[in-house]
Amino acid sequence: MRKKLCAVDIDGTLVTNDKTLLPQTKADIHWFIREGGIFVLASGRPTRGILRYISELDLQNLGGYIISYNGARIINAQSKKSVLEKNIDPSCYAAVFSAAERLKLPLTAYKQDIAVTQKATDRYFLTETSVNQLTVDRVSDLQAELTYPTPKFLITGEPDYLSQAELQLRDMLSSYPVTVFRSEPFYLEITASGCDKGTALLELANLLGLDRSETMACGDGFNDVTMLSAAGLGIAMDNAQLPAKAAANGVTTSNNENGVGKALRKFAL
Repeated sequence: MRKKLCAVDIDGTLVTNDKTLLPQTKADIHWFIREGGIFVLASGRPTRGILRYISELDLQNLGGYIISYNGARIINAQSKKSVLEKNIDPSCYAAVFSAAERLKLPLTAYKQDIAVTQKATDRYFLTETSVNQLTVDRVSDLQAELTYPTPKFLITGEPDYLSQAELQLRDMLSSYPVTVFRSEPFYLEITASGCDKGTALLELANLLGLDRSETMACGDGFNDVTMLSAAGLGIAMDNAQLPAKAAANGVTTSNNENGVGKALRKFAL
């Protein structure tokens, strides 16, 4: 079955370890688009952090879509118009802040691609905001400040601690309409219930009149598991986390070896 839509994660998948888009990867993506394929950038990044790769791939002219905030936003790359938006229900805020306080977790919320935080100062937070070129708004009381919708909460910290905190936080928020997961070993995230890359992929395919069997996804991280499972064909990178490989139908070469381009050439059309 021809794969008419391909959703691709960015970090650890589309780009190399130093965040570079390889010329051959770009050429292979353009080949896929010329052949009639719909290309989708699917990332946990804020929308602003994806703009660089829209430009590098010329998607503003060639067309395609963006899935940002781990599925909380779907945006048309040409028109920049939102196709779908999901935010955390404000009725959950108090429980989220209470749980984060008990577990000593620094929360970051988002206001139109501005990272708003009270306590996050660790190296992972600084990397996240720097890579995505985000303005940081440091507030004295994040809970009081949060009078607007946020697509997700980000928690940054050491991987060993977050692996334990993930289970505890998930249990503490189990009765609320939120999803708790790690996108990377050092990123723990909270989104609206049912908000993930896999769900967003299927929702976009449905809007475009495509069957699940016509979709493909490439990824490497914990937050790519739902997307690799949901797609008609899921391809994990050779450098992928073990859960991502387990969820995939096949494995391509690493992000440093044009794994995305090779997967497109081999499986897409």
